[in-house]
Amino acid sequence: MLKILDEKILRTDEEIGNLYKDCKYLCVIDSWDRIGENNGYLYCVSTSEDSLNQLLYERSRLQKEGKCCVVGGSYNNGGAVGVQYEYEG
Repeated sequence: MLKILDEKILRTDEEIGNLYKDCKYLCVIDSWDRIGENNGYLYCVSTSEDSLNQLLYERSRLQKEGKCCVVGGSYNNGGAVGVQYEYEG
């Protein structure tokens, strides 16, 4: 299930990970120059792999609007040791 939140509160990756365990999420960041700060505005949360494509659609849509977006989190459904995040650039 995809939950659209469109928060206006700046949160850290750690905060979001604690709020939404075993989920992937999409954050909007102020600029690519600030990506290393690990802060963002939570836009939506995908609670299962069934909604991952919807999350990626939202990312593409926001990027077309000129927004900087980052996908983070993990469904924690196995994976390899040491692999925590998936990056799609």
